[in-house]
Amino acid sequence: MTADYPDDRAEGPSAAVNGDGPMRDLDAAEVGAEVDRVMGLIRDMALDLALGELSELEPALRFSKDTALRVQWARCLNGLGFIELMDAKQERPAEPVLDAAAQAAFHRDLHRALAHFEQALAIQGDPAYRIYPLGNKAYALALLGRLAEARPVLQRLFADEGRPFVDGQLEDTRRRTVPEDAAVVRQINEVWSEISGQ
Repeated sequence: MTADYPDDRAEGPSAAVNGDGPMRDLDAAEVGAEVDRVMGLIRDMALDLALGELSELEPALRFSKDTALRVQWARCLNGLGFIELMDAKQERPAEPVLDAAAQAAFHRDLHRALAHFEQALAIQGDPAYRIYPLGNKAYALALLGRLAEARPVLQRLFADEGRPFVDGQLEDTRRRTVPEDAAVVRQINEVWSEISGQ
């Protein structure tokens, strides 16, 4: 699922996270508002702008021992992974069947995204935010053709989070659609049918 964000996100970078303040003085609430704003950019597919802002935020949070700031760091990593995933889809040639070199490049890019999701999951301590890198991990696995690995993740997420999460996963397949998305959509629909009994 794309990103985690509230609808009432703040506008503009805060002084605490844009380089105007020392790293040790980062305020968790301000950083959270900034990450919310950047997640909104990702939702709106303003990926270049979001990438620039995440590239500034992530290093400032990387070595924090503060639990609340580590939650925000994990959110940044998930956002970076989602941008990598969307970039991989955009860079994939349009042909339904790729030659070996193009397939290797597409998979390499997806593995970079997957690494961000795995790192986000390794440090994300807030269950409310763990669902996003989990959903994105399942999506990356499915795009890689690793549907059997994606299935149990989707089953757990759909059972716990319900139809809104299913809709978020389907929405992601409609962003920069690639031929591999057809199998992803089939799997999402199959898993949801099993979970919901419909």
